Amino acid sequence: MSKRLRLALIGAGHMGKFHAQAIAERADAELAVVCDVDMAWAAQVAEAHGARVETDVSRLAGAVDAAVIAAATSAHRDLALTFLAQGVALLIEKPLAGTPREAREIAEAAKKADAVVQVGHILRFDPVTRAIARRAVKPAYMEVSWASPFPFRSTDVGVVMDLLIHGLDVVLHLAGEMPSRIDAVGGAVVGPHEDFVNVRLEFPGGCVATLAASRMSRSRQRLVRLFAEGMYLKLDYAARTVEIVRPKPGLAEVIGSGKTPPEGMDALVAVEKVPVETQPDALRAQLASFLAAVRGEAPVAVTAEDGARAVEVAAQILCRCARGSPKTSPDKNDQ
Repeated sequence: MSKRLRLALIGAGHMGKFHAQAIAERADAELAVVCDVDMAWAAQVAEAHGARVETDVSRLAGAVDAAVIAAATSAHRDLALTFLAQGVALLIEKPLAGTPREAREIAEAAKKADAVVQVGHILRFDPVTRAIARRAVKPAYMEVSWASPFPFRSTDVGVVMDLLIHGLDVVLHLAGEMPSRIDAVGGAVVGPHEDFVNVRLEFPGGCVATLAASRMSRSRQRLVRLFAEGMYLKLDYAARTVEIVRPKPGLAEVIGSGKTPPEGMDALVAVEKVPVETQPDALRAQLASFLAAVRGEAPVAVTAEDGARAVEVAAQILCRCARGSPKTSPDKNDQ
């Protein structure tokens, strides 16, 4: 497929505006339609990029090759099934859906239609993630810390589906399997949904991950720590820095001696500052990946199956927060 792809943007809110700009910058795609239930919002975004306005997605059949769904999470399932019935490729903002059942419906519909569906877990495309993408890291322990001030958007979901799911996708991707045990505690501060959460995941292969997220912080934090045999990695998404710490030869002997080295710990470890490129940014890298998949030039980077698994684990975390008890195996049928 070499033609200029026609894209529809569904949802002209906070994230929709960024998607519109990213699409408009590309020479191989055009923003053909902006669709939103709020005509004024849609018109504002459409006018800036020469697109037409629509309020009913059912009228887009045959008019577009692909669509970006940036509407409220609660609308993802119905929107996705409408487009997939028309064979339209989709980039769906995270989370894939509001419940595991809805997420699984989308994944199954994508498979049945043999259509490209990519989920907007944007951390996979972040320059920090790209900086270590080709390094073979098999974590034994992962620590994720996500915090932000209250966003005053995405108020239809809590901190688990809004913030934690970013780190959750990274953890599931690196672990390469679903957790066998989930423990979590969390609750609301301003409500009605949870504003903080702390999670512990255990995986069949032995890896353990802890994740904490809050949207009641006065500052932003986006930090992932990975501990693997012979190395420790610190990924700071807010500062856009990556550090890899490895022991120098002889460190084990020094520790075994029981004596504090006069030069301190820093002289006994090697710290690698990994270069982090800033261009393209994560949103534009994600769009490029999606368009390549639509054209058949590359596989889908974050599949509907990936998105469904993240929603399934997120739902179990919410259940643990509500019930205050661990569960040994995620139940895919929780709603």
